[in-house]
Amino acid sequence: MGPLEITGSAKLVLGLLTGILFGFILQKGQVTKYQKIVSFFRLTDLTVLKVLMGGIVAGMVGVYLMYDLGLVKLHIKPTVLGANILGGLIFGVGMLLLGF
Repeated sequence: MGPLEITGSAKLVLGLLTGILFGFILQKGQVTKYQKIVSFFRLTDLTVLKVLMGGIVAGMVGVYLMYDLGLVKLHIKPTVLGANILGGLIFGVGMLLLGF
């Protein structure tokens, strides 16, 4: 893989810490508040869009920077369209059930 290969329980701990940090950032940005999400869909407050786009750009820059430095190797998998559609539908139904 590369010099940054993490395995075992360290992988789980890193995932947990990353998730906690991500949740903290979402909370501080007030992206998890009902009114912010409704305002986003009404196009009156674009805070949610800014946070999402910031995360996407930071992820893209980070991944390709690590790739250019030789710290990771990219293994691009083929797209499974049916699985992506099913996952999107499950996510959408979950959002609807929660009232967003």
